[in-house]
Amino acid sequence: MELDYIISILRTCQVFGVLSDEELKSVAELCEVEKFKAGETIYSQGGIGNKLYVLSEGQVSLERTIDVGDRGRATITVFTLTATPFRRLMGGWSAILGVEHIQMCSAVCYQPTTVISMECSKLRDTINMNLAIKAKILEQLVLVLRERIDSSYKAMETL
Repeated sequence: MELDYIISILRTCQVFGVLSDEELKSVAELCEVEKFKAGETIYSQGGIGNKLYVLSEGQVSLERTIDVGDRGRATITVFTLTATPFRRLMGGWSAILGVEHIQMCSAVCYQPTTVISMECSKLRDTINMNLAIKAKILEQLVLVLRERIDSSYKAMETL
């Protein structure tokens, strides 16, 4: 039953939603369901990102701590993820490429939260054995990057 739940969540995530049923099942078998309480941190800025996360239920704030000159440090909310029919990938996804990933922000739960998680190294091993899955996932990651860069440019234009 848990595998069916994981598949249903992954199917709504841009990166994994393009996979066939069989491909999706092979990825879902790598996953686990993790639950967090309000106020808990899923991962921290500066930590090594070795897992991917897909928000299933709840709300998560992606927060970045920055230097503000003589005034010390401040934490800003970069993005707030809310469980919607379209799931957003978060975490150390660049580690899929076999490159160490340092988290650029912290993921803090605003409310009780459920995520689907998977170790990047296990996903990397799986996609390296199936080039069709690898091509589909990497194509989707390029699109995610394009959207996030576009979003950043639009945010800068409003400053």
